[in-house]
Amino acid sequence: MFFKIILIGMLGAALVFAQRGGDGYGGGNGEPNIPSTAPGGGTRFDRISEVLKLNKEQKKQVKSTLDDAQKQAAPIHDQMMKGRQAIAEAVAGARSQDEVNQLVNASAALEAQIAAIELKAFAAIYKGLDSGQQAKTPPVFMMMKGIFNGKNWNSSE
Repeated sequence: MFFKIILIGMLGAALVFAQRGGDGYGGGNGEPNIPSTAPGGGTRFDRISEVLKLNKEQKKQVKSTLDDAQKQAAPIHDQMMKGRQAIAEAVAGARSQDEVNQLVNASAALEAQIAAIELKAFAAIYKGLDSGQQAKTPPVFMMMKGIFNGKNWNSSE
C-alpha cells in the first residue's frame, strides 16, 4: 500500500514538472524564443524561413525535407503514444519491475529513432544553406527537437 502511495505521488509530481510555461514565444514546446508573430507568419516553416532568410528554392527544399521526415516519424510517434499508455497501465497494474523496465527501454528506443530523424532532417537542411545561413542555424537546431511530435510539423502550435 505504501509503495502505491509513493508511486502515485511520483507520477503526480512528474506531471507537475512536465508542464511548460508559456511566455508568448515559440509555443512553449522547446523552441527558441522567436516570437510566434515573427515577420512572415507564425508557423514553424515561416519562423525557420525568417531566421535563415531562405530563397524560394531553399524554401521548397526545406519544406520537402521536413515533410519527408514527418512521414518517417509519424508511425514511430504513434508507437510512442501506445508505449506510454502501456507503461502507465503496467505501473497502475502493479506489474513486475522487469516488465516496466522492458516497456521503458522500448519507449527510449523509439525516442532515439525520432531524434535520429530530427537530426538527419537538420543535417539535410544545413547542407542546402550557404555559409552565411549556416551561421544562423543554432535557433533552427533548437526548433528541431520535438518538431515531429504532432501530426503536422508545420502547425503553429
